[in-house]
Amino acid sequence: MKNAAIKNNAINSYLSSVFVYSIAVFMFRNLKYYKTTINPSAQFTLLGLLIVYLLLAPIFYFWLKREVPLSKPYLFLACLKKFIVNSITSKKEAIRRDEKVAFLFIMVKLFFLPTMISFFFDNLNSIISILKNFNLYSLIITSIFLLDTLIFSIGYAFEGKILKNIVKSVEPTLFGWAVALVCYPPFNSYAGRFVPWGANDHVFFWSAKLTIAFRILIVLLLIIYLWASFALGTKASNLTNRGIVTKFPYSIVRHPAYLAKNLTWWIAILPFSCMKFALGMFFWSTIYYFRAITEEKHLSHDPKYLSYCRKVGYKFIPYVI
Repeated sequence: MKNAAIKNNAINSYLSSVFVYSIAVFMFRNLKYYKTTINPSAQFTLLGLLIVYLLLAPIFYFWLKREVPLSKPYLFLACLKKFIVNSITSKKEAIRRDEKVAFLFIMVKLFFLPTMISFFFDNLNSIISILKNFNLYSLIITSIFLLDTLIFSIGYAFEGKILKNIVKSVEPTLFGWAVALVCYPPFNSYAGRFVPWGANDHVFFWSAKLTIAFRILIVLLLIIYLWASFALGTKASNLTNRGIVTKFPYSIVRHPAYLAKNLTWWIAILPFSCMKFALGMFFWSTIYYFRAITEEKHLSHDPKYLSYCRKVGYKFIPYVI
């Protein structure tokens, strides 16, 4: 009986995964938004990931003959089925916690994975262009964003015990999702129609010496930002709890990446001395503040995070806030 259950779970997991991921790749390659915004190399990569999964997943599910839990796509479909049934009939089926977590994580994955892979190839293409007309500063900051998006692409693409990044929970509130999604396309472009954006990493600061000094500061802040991504490793993803990270720079403050990113933006608008851009940056810093607050509320359900907060008492700046 146990072997039959394992085999049944394997079949259900594989077929549901193939179905969900195939539909996703079909959407990425055919919907107008994705066709016009996702880098062609990212499109090819997403298709390649699907083909690799089709070929290699059976090895894991069937040939290793090991007990495996039902996959996230299977639970995603189970949750979706119950939601539809509950919406159109009087019969109400309880949606289990693992089904809800799976549903939300698949939604996270479908939104962020193509975006991050596309960002990665955009940065790679920028580096190729920079190498043709060499600029050290541009090469450094673009390389930082290249590595950052690579780390997050891997985090969204793969989940497993061997990677120590199994999703424990996903942000449950609409507000938490809203403040995260508004920071990424296409939502940030919609916000940009109403909120001025003046930050430019390549801005000139009054004089050549000051420009060098401020650009060094920007690079140092972005190194902290990248270091935070390296610390997350395979756990890197938005809106999820995949295990609590306590390594530097998370050993200093609880949101080092948000702090570093926002400080670079504020530095970049200094030469403009413009109230319009200052108000716009205040808006985005407020968004990131609420991202931190909603993340902490979500993670506070994990006792390990509460223990971490007792050790690292400051969100952004040591001994200040």
